[in-house]
Amino acid sequence: MKILRPRTIVIAAVSVFLLGLTLGSAAKNKGDNVIEDLATFAKVVEKVKSYYVDDVDTHQLIQDAIDAMLADLDPHSQYLSGLDYEDLKVNTEGMFGGLGIFISFKDNYPTVISGIEGTPADRAGIQSGDQIIEIEGESTAGWVVEKTVRHLRGQPGTAVRFKVTRPGLGDPIEYSLIREKINVESVTYSGMFGDVGYVKLSNFSKSTEQELHAALTDLEGQGMKSFVLDLRSNPGGLLQAATGVSELFLDKDKLIVYTKGRYAQNNQKYYAGQTRKHTGYPIVVMVNGASASASEIVAGALQDWDAALVVGQTSFGKATVQTVFSLSDSQAVKLTTARYYTPSGRSIHKDEKAGERELETADAGSYPGDGRESVDMSKADETTKSGGTSAVGKHAAVEAGADTSRPVFRTSSGRLVYGGGGITPDLEFEPQTYGELERRLERDQLFFTFALNYSMKNKVPQNFEVTDAVLAQFKALLKERNFEYEEKDFSGQSLDYVKKAILREVISKNYGRKAMYRALLEKDPELQRVLELNAKAPTLDRMFSYVEKQKGVKKASLQ
Repeated sequence: MKILRPRTIVIAAVSVFLLGLTLGSAAKNKGDNVIEDLATFAKVVEKVKSYYVDDVDTHQLIQDAIDAMLADLDPHSQYLSGLDYEDLKVNTEGMFGGLGIFISFKDNYPTVISGIEGTPADRAGIQSGDQIIEIEGESTAGWVVEKTVRHLRGQPGTAVRFKVTRPGLGDPIEYSLIREKINVESVTYSGMFGDVGYVKLSNFSKSTEQELHAALTDLEGQGMKSFVLDLRSNPGGLLQAATGVSELFLDKDKLIVYTKGRYAQNNQKYYAGQTRKHTGYPIVVMVNGASASASEIVAGALQDWDAALVVGQTSFGKATVQTVFSLSDSQAVKLTTARYYTPSGRSIHKDEKAGERELETADAGSYPGDGRESVDMSKADETTKSGGTSAVGKHAAVEAGADTSRPVFRTSSGRLVYGGGGITPDLEFEPQTYGELERRLERDQLFFTFALNYSMKNKVPQNFEVTDAVLAQFKALLKERNFEYEEKDFSGQSLDYVKKAILREVISKNYGRKAMYRALLEKDPELQRVLELNAKAPTLDRMFSYVEKQKGVKKASLQ
């Protein structure tokens, strides 16, 4: 058993003491003796290291202690190191050094799902279905995705050697590629559906505002008369990106969001401050239960100012702000430092479990308020305490049809909106539900496997459809793989899901991710409902009137 030498113990104690000095002033206010507590912690670690019956990885022990401490605060405060910290930087910076491929784990090896157009992997001819069997001479058998990513990513300009096996080829193919800066796009798809423009935003990073502005400019050039902003399953990202996106659609000096924290530097008001607006056409914002954080800031601001109609399902309900404090090049701590409120004074926060991307700021207090008042913020303060006053409209009197279980507010025109528990859409759609069959098929990657096999044997047209014959071939694969199911399982929503999943993978394999998005959107019942609404009510006022007429209906049917 290794014994912690006295010199090591002294270094540990000194480190704890120095850390205690940085916390001492803050601790005095609370009567906490942080220095003594940290010294006790160091002594406990030393005793465990020296005398515990088995060898102990004290590094991991301390990591676990840090994780437990932060988890006790809230689900969003976290210690980040290694790939976790790198992933956070990728999500917020919108770039990384690598090859430009999406990978998964299949048949005991990391497997290429698809590539990003114009990247080293794309130019080298890396294909969907390629299995990476070796990196820098080391077998990748059993490697998890995280380990594979760690080896493939690196500084732009550096080289990486790897081998792949490809379905239909006997011998492995060896590659040596130079890593490049890979941009992670926030706009995953934009296009026209008739005269309705559509943009899917997948995250909020430093490049999001510019990407969306460019996409809107392009759609406007194509004669767009109405716009759909799809924030479904967008888990959030940077606070600054959320305010940047919001001000593309709001008049100058309109309040977008305000934050309140423990310290004055975290009490900020964010206003629309630019003239590069995209207005003059009705806007519909799509959300669902996985739309969180920055997505909710955008949806809440546009809803409160009556700048857009929000449709879908109630959003996730995360109204806290995390600040990332760098500890080193590979370590950081992410702490909840503020709560945010929509322009009407709503907090849409609800208790939740961890999992979505947090609303992040690069540092505390980076957007100081400038004293401009486009709404009565004193009333907003009253709202957050009592839930009874609207900062944008008037007193939110309860009326027939209102949900009295949640705080009621009003938009700038007097429409009812709700606080607590996420952004409630103006027009609600019944969520699509998926069963055990779909989960098992996705878990075993059978849609992806089928697409590889089918594409090897068939010429796939761009207008590919999942016919009964294609479905029969899919079922034959399930039989070959000993996948157990009953014929009755392939019915209703389950059958619809299976057909869309086959379409998704086959189109992606043969024509890329952009074509895949288009094919799926053309069969998306929620988007089709929005397009029908645009045809019936081509102005925002008429959309609001349509929604008012639906008040007697709890949920809008997708059928």
